[in-house]
Amino acid sequence: MTTMTDKPDRDQIPHLLNLLADESPEIQQNVLARLEEFGESLPAALEELDEPIEEIARERLQPLLARLGAAAVNIGRDRRFVPGQLVKHCRYGYRGVIVGFDLSCQADEKWYRSNRTQPARNQPWYHVLVDGSTQVTYAAESSLQPDTSLEPIRHPMLNMFFHDFEGGRYRRNDHPWPFS
Repeated sequence: MTTMTDKPDRDQIPHLLNLLADESPEIQQNVLARLEEFGESLPAALEELDEPIEEIARERLQPLLARLGAAAVNIGRDRRFVPGQLVKHCRYGYRGVIVGFDLSCQADEKWYRSNRTQPARNQPWYHVLVDGSTQVTYAAESSLQPDTSLEPIRHPMLNMFFHDFEGGRYRRNDHPWPFS
């Protein structure tokens, strides 16, 4: 039995979201109460999900997200990579970990024009902590591929945004990426 003092388990979120699609108002109310226990960490946890959220569940989540001050969270959107995932840059070959993302390029025109490759702006762009350096890059989805080495990376900001590494993936903590 879970008590109010137990820390909610992020691994429960996909199951709770499936239950949120149930037609029973009592089940919906109980699921929303359980999701609310995640507090301010809920939006970041939703953004980490690998699978899109069903439309009905997304609609039922909106009032809770608004109360948490996160009505614009990017949940259930199509994107190839998620925070915590290891990637490799296709052209430059560096490895890194996704720490945040934008659904399209949010850099100003001057920065975009200075980018050597200028990939399309209307695709997801990712903030990547680069392995073995202090760099954080902003890369287009089309410039990245999954890193199949599944080896951890070394970066001084790693512990600021992630709390664990297992199965070739970092688990995001509750500290928000400041530039999304």
